[in-house]
Amino acid sequence: ATHTAQIKPGEDVAIIGVGGVGMAALQGAVVSGARKIFVVDPVEWKRDQALKFGATHVYEDIFAAMAGIAEATNGFMAKKVIVTVGELNGADVENYMIITSKSGTCVLTAIGSMTDTNVTLNLAMLTLMQKNLQGTIFGGGNLFWRDGRFTVLSMYKAGKLNLDDMITRQYRLEQINQGYEDMLEGRNIRGVIRYTDEDR
Repeated sequence: ATHTAQIKPGEDVAIIGVGGVGMAALQGAVVSGARKIFVVDPVEWKRDQALKFGATHVYEDIFAAMAGIAEATNGFMAKKVIVTVGELNGADVENYMIITSKSGTCVLTAIGSMTDTNVTLNLAMLTLMQKNLQGTIFGGGNLFWRDGRFTVLSMYKAGKLNLDDMITRQYRLEQINQGYEDMLEGRNIRGVIRYTDEDR
């Protein structure tokens, strides 16, 4: 949101999928001063959480989002789109580009299959609307870099990042299968395994 998408104050932003990465992108959009923040997620509970974290509009699927974003932006769509779904499918890329505005940027943080080389993309509209399609991993940065790590830490200490509420469930090591099940069923924003001395 802040490094790769480079969200600027007043820009409209869409975030597709609000698990741990998506919710972090949502907070990045808030901190960056986004005007309207549209969230798309099929899980109602996650949409409700997104509103608490600063989303202004939520939609259950990309098709509802297309209509809603068009209405809310008078047809201009979202200047920045950040895709944080669990698995990226090439057939879905054009839908993400549709909600990206003219000269806007669609950032793909989700990873697809290494064997999926087929992407649906309207090349004429990519050129005519001067849109950007950008891939990223770890936000285009590195948490081991001193500046990135301490910026996140200082923002958390100042109350600008709500990392505590992103941890929705905690598990013991022997509950790891339940943690995966909860993740796949959309019951977590972020599940955390708490190790104890007995786990050594």
